Amino acid sequence: MPGVFPGDKGVAGGYPGDEGIPEGRAKPVWKVDKRLVIAIIVVLGVAGAMIVFSAPLILVLNKLGMIEIPGLEGSSQTQMLIIGNPSVDLLADLDNQHDLVYYRIKDAADLDENPAEQLAEFDVVLLDQHMGATPYDKSLSRALGEAIENYVMTGGKLVVVMDSGIYRSGGEFGTSVTSDVIGWKETFGDVIPVECDVGIQGMPTCTLPVMVSGKIERLDSDSEIMHGIETAPADPRYGALSILTFDVKPLGNQVAYINSVLGTKNYPGIVEKNLLVGKAIYFNYDPAITPGIWQNTLEYLR
Repeated sequence: MPGVFPGDKGVAGGYPGDEGIPEGRAKPVWKVDKRLVIAIIVVLGVAGAMIVFSAPLILVLNKLGMIEIPGLEGSSQTQMLIIGNPSVDLLADLDNQHDLVYYRIKDAADLDENPAEQLAEFDVVLLDQHMGATPYDKSLSRALGEAIENYVMTGGKLVVVMDSGIYRSGGEFGTSVTSDVIGWKETFGDVIPVECDVGIQGMPTCTLPVMVSGKIERLDSDSEIMHGIETAPADPRYGALSILTFDVKPLGNQVAYINSVLGTKNYPGIVEKNLLVGKAIYFNYDPAITPGIWQNTLEYLR
């Protein structure tokens, strides 16, 4: 037969499996386009790099509750960093809320080394230096202030109590404060929900504590911080609270105010500022005196 070579007997009709190919049509040959392979490798490389370098984004999404990744911060207890020295009552309340929060306490000076990396380990930062006896006890460095500002701007949650952080540490040995910085804006930028105003004889109001006999009254009816609470104390038989506070100026959403029952002037109680992803909450009194509101706050920050 034409086209059959010696030794091809039995395969003159073609190779096994070729029977279904119509006569005159060649069997298709699959070729790999090298450009397509290179494109796929490039895409996989870029995707891998994005996964590696987007770890901070993943942490932010995890903290916001948009994703839940076991083992990452925010997936169980709230990890809280306390900067300063809170009242004994507040620490006792935190100990009782161990199912909600795990906390560590550090001095501001302990965070001057790699502050951003240290802050990133926590879901919430509580800045509570109001028990300090000296201006230095209520200060922190420029580097730590900027790290806290960036922490909040990238999804972190900050709680500031009373006059904490109103001074900037400095001096030759870093154990004093600078004389030209009082208040929060110069150290924290715009993340703190209140500002220090000008008081009597030009004194900054955040340096002038005021003792008030009053109650904490709800202002924001939708706030989760005041969920189920209109007034503290709720029972009139308890009488008014003795509240140490400051005449600061609110810059954010006023969640609650201090209603003075003896005087004619009221004061901001709780002020919140929500940024694009992070949030900052300011307590103008020791949160320990309203444990229900404080526990609501812990739940809100989870």
